[in-house]
Amino acid sequence: MLSDQHPDRPRPGDFAKLKAGNSIAADPGATFVIVEDSPSGLEHVVLNLPAGQPRHEDWAAVIDLDEIASLTRVSPEGARTWTPDPDPEARA
Repeated sequence: MLSDQHPDRPRPGDFAKLKAGNSIAADPGATFVIVEDSPSGLEHVVLNLPAGQPRHEDWAAVIDLDEIASLTRVSPEGARTWTPDPDPEARA
């Protein structure tokens, strides 16, 4: 579900690195793929392992947005990496 058009919100297909001490005990250097986002106000996303990783098809996790250290979005124009704001609409 693509729930929010704000450019800084995580979207399915974005790559995520998590903060140390995250709820799934993932290494902060590990890369995950966002496979499902959530509507504004429900601040979590579903992660999967990147294609080609062992257990890619058998693994998924739900995390809160504040556990994401960085996001990378690849588009035809290039790649963009940033530190997400858990609720960019709250600044408006």
